[in-house]
Amino acid sequence: MIDRELEFDDRVFVFETVMRVRNTEIDVGQHLTLESLIALLAEARARFLYSKGIKEINAECQGLIVSNLQLNVISRVRAREELLFEVGIEHISDKDGEMAIKVTRMYDGSLVAKARKSFVQYDYRSNRSIVFNNDIKEALNQQASFEL
Repeated sequence: MIDRELEFDDRVFVFETVMRVRNTEIDVGQHLTLESLIALLAEARARFLYSKGIKEINAECQGLIVSNLQLNVISRVRAREELLFEVGIEHISDKDGEMAIKVTRMYDGSLVAKARKSFVQYDYRSNRSIVFNNDIKEALNQQASFEL
């Protein structure tokens, strides 16, 4: 597999949240497991969407689902470290979007991981991807802030 470095424009990050690594999220080597890091990324995504007023599943049985995850782990994390998750939307079109997430240590600001999540709007009744409705697209569109 080819390693691709994730590069983000720092202006894309519009949301921050802090989470502490729990003892149950570490392995025998006393480091955060990959599965736990992915779960923390999912929590950061959920908090970001909640801050934008986007529900996991709306009344029409539609919601945003992750269709692809690209993750670069830069350094290992131990239990009880506090991590800062910065989240933003890199790209959004009528059919899909890309979310950027940067993870750093709170105490020194050192980089822990970078992730890019591709997502689509999914209709659970028809079991297929659909185009974004205007409310979600408007809530996630950050282009206006880049043009300033």
